Amino acid sequence: MDLRLELMPPVLDEDLVQRLAALADRLDGAYPGQYDEDLAEFNRLAGTTLLHHEFQGIYGGDTHEAWVRRTLYAHLIKRAEKVTAEELIEVARRAMEIGESPDQSQAYMAIFDANVPLAGASNLIFFPRDYDAATNTWGGGQPMGEYRPTPEQLVAWALESPAAE
Repeated sequence: MDLRLELMPPVLDEDLVQRLAALADRLDGAYPGQYDEDLAEFNRLAGTTLLHHEFQGIYGGDTHEAWVRRTLYAHLIKRAEKVTAEELIEVARRAMEIGESPDQSQAYMAIFDANVPLAGASNLIFFPRDYDAATNTWGGGQPMGEYRPTPEQLVAWALESPAAE
């Protein structure tokens, strides 16, 4: 299915991504006030208003470049008008296709999140609504290793969730 332009990932300036990743690398692990000029430059270039503490611990969970891409997508991607369930299913399908391009997958996750009422709905790709962290199971005791939602299930969960009302 072809998606309209509003539901496609924005093209990121690769030079900007690299510059922001270098700034994020410098800020990650810095003391408050240590690199205020770098923080101001990051926010100016990215069009964000991030605070020092939001850079802390990036490297422990991700690369600085991937974090910058997610940050830019979250800032740039906006809710589209009159999104259909079919379009959401296609966006979810593309978000689930991590494969060779985790960057594209992240972009589609941000598009999905922006266009459903459930906050953080793309997390359903990895953890269903009925996930039990204590037993690492879902759906009444099924092992998480067997968790394989369909794009249709993700959309249904995101649109039917009590938190979405």
